[in-house]
Amino acid sequence: MKKALLKLTISSLSFFFGTAWADDIHKANTRFGLADGSGSVLEVNGHPAVPKVDGGGLFVEKITETDNADYLLLTEVGGSACPALYSIAKVTAHGAEPIAFFGNCSDEPKRTVIPGKSITLTFPSYRPLRFKAFPEANYVYDILTGRMTKDGKSILTECKNGFCQ
Repeated sequence: MKKALLKLTISSLSFFFGTAWADDIHKANTRFGLADGSGSVLEVNGHPAVPKVDGGGLFVEKITETDNADYLLLTEVGGSACPALYSIAKVTAHGAEPIAFFGNCSDEPKRTVIPGKSITLTFPSYRPLRFKAFPEANYVYDILTGRMTKDGKSILTECKNGFCQ
C-alpha cells in the first residue's frame, strides 16, 4: 500500500512539474492546428509564421476567433529592464500572420476582447529599476482591418526584414 501511494505521489508530481505542464504556456490549439512557441519561434503545424516570429521566450495563447481566423496573443519574455512585449497573430488555413511586437514593457496589461471586433491591451505605467519610466499606454487591434492604434493614433504593425522580434 505504501509503495502504491509513493508511486501515485511521484507520478502526480511529475505531471505538475514535468515538461508537459511547463510547455503549455508555449502552445495553443487553434482550429488550424497547434501553435507552438516552445522553440522561441512561432510555428503552426510545424510551419513557421510569415513573417518569422523570433523571441527569447515565447508564450502563446488563443484569445478569440472569427469565422475564418483564430487570433493568438504572443508574449515575448524579456529581462528585468523590459519583462514583456506582445504581438497578435492571425491564424488561418494558410498559416500564421503576426504583427510587430508592441507594449511598454509592463507584463501586466489589462486585456479586453470584443469578439469579431477588437483586442485591447491597456498597460499601466512601468518603471524598471535605474531606467526611465514608460508611460501607461492603450493599444487596440481592429480585427476587421488588422490595424493597431496606440492611445487612439494609428501605428505601424509591419515586421522588419521578414522578422518580428
